[in-house]
Amino acid sequence: MKPLIVAASLTTCLLAACTMEPTYQRPSMPVPNRYPEQARTTQASTTAAPAPAMPELEWRDFFKDQALQRLIEIALDNNRDLRIAAANMAEARAGYGVARANLFPEIDLQGYAGRQRLPGMTQQPSNGLLGPIQNNRTTAASFNTFQAQAGMTNYELDFFGHQRAIAHESGKLAEASAADYQAARIAVIGEVANAYLSLNADRALLQLAQQTLAAQQQHAQVMQKAFRDGGVSEFDMRRSQTQVSAAQVDVEDVQTRIAKDINGITVLIGQPLPAGYGTPSQWQAPLLTDVPAGLPSSLLDRRPDIVAAEDRLRAANADIGRARAAFFPNIALTAALGALSGGLSNLFSAGSLAWNAGASATMPLLDWGKNKNELSASKARYTGATAAYEGTVQQAFREVADALAVRDHIVPELKAQQELVDQSQRVYGISQVRFKEGMDDYIATQDAQRSLYAAQQKLVGLELDQAVNQVNLYKALGGGWNGGRGQTAGVARAPSQPSATASAR
Repeated sequence: MKPLIVAASLTTCLLAACTMEPTYQRPSMPVPNRYPEQARTTQASTTAAPAPAMPELEWRDFFKDQALQRLIEIALDNNRDLRIAAANMAEARAGYGVARANLFPEIDLQGYAGRQRLPGMTQQPSNGLLGPIQNNRTTAASFNTFQAQAGMTNYELDFFGHQRAIAHESGKLAEASAADYQAARIAVIGEVANAYLSLNADRALLQLAQQTLAAQQQHAQVMQKAFRDGGVSEFDMRRSQTQVSAAQVDVEDVQTRIAKDINGITVLIGQPLPAGYGTPSQWQAPLLTDVPAGLPSSLLDRRPDIVAAEDRLRAANADIGRARAAFFPNIALTAALGALSGGLSNLFSAGSLAWNAGASATMPLLDWGKNKNELSASKARYTGATAAYEGTVQQAFREVADALAVRDHIVPELKAQQELVDQSQRVYGISQVRFKEGMDDYIATQDAQRSLYAAQQKLVGLELDQAVNQVNLYKALGGGWNGGRGQTAGVARAPSQPSATASAR
């Protein structure tokens, strides 16, 4: 038992062994401390107000429309891209488990049973294996060998942190994969919400197009009757027919977009669109929770893509330790303990104990610059990972800032557009009265109707833009906000992560 006890003692001592990993230093965020302030708030006071407390929000708290909530639930269960991300996360976790297992000796149990025959001419007294002697000559002999042993082979004594650096790197990559899954989950939620919004908006536009078509058909009938009676010219009559054709084109175009919207949602949720979903009698964007003003940029810390980028940066830092450890000796231990006997019945009897132990060491002597270039490549990967992390932070800051800028200006734009619709509705009503009384020709009525239709379309488009921008802001903030705790809520971490981190330091 002594060899195994010694091996176990050495394994325990490895936990306190040195490491070649550089001390990780998190890069500073290359963005301002706060997002651009709203114009109306900055004009009120020159003193920056403290950031408001942001309550933690789940996606169900943000998307309050029950039909949309159901679609999101279905998508989270059936979306194929999300399943791929989950499979990648499971694969990365398994890879971390494999790397971590290499920190400990692998104990194997072996058994052997054999029989051999030695010819007489090969037998010597020094062998201690002599067959019967006939006519002063040794005859052939057969022997049995039975063996059972437990032991380890070529277990690396990780004095310089080679295996621990690999395990640390795999652990951080597993955490990055978990963050990638969370990012994919947020992306699916946002895509379903945007697709649902687009479907509802297009159906509202279809109602407008159908109403316009009905009005144009009614006007065209009036113009045809007036033309037969000689009240209008053929030019005016034909022009009214062109408006009917234009309205029919709009109806077909919107119906095509609706079909595409449904197909898109079907792919996102992984099954046909449930009956009755997304068919409101009147367009209204699903209720969304608003985001308070004065958000600190530290909320970016909780975005899954930023979490993943930093985890990959930490993995690159650990890889430098692996490359450095390659310059030092690799010490391996082999040990076995078991029983050896010539008879099966005596295999575990007294006197059959057998053991062996050995250690080997290898050290690079002349590798023609291989390890040096490996270290240079590892440092270059770390530099690239640093730039990738900083670029991810900058892109995230821009996405949030853009969404906040849209939110600040779209509300007055919507108000002005609603006023334009109201005024266009009054103009159209007056033009109809003037046409019936003969005060204006039909061209003025057509122009008023087209202006109203365009204003109504723009209003629906702006309402859609406002709702989609809120969804984009939800995604840009990492799926909600929680007061800047600096950790993504719901990101699954790699198993035994604290142990891996501790063993690498």
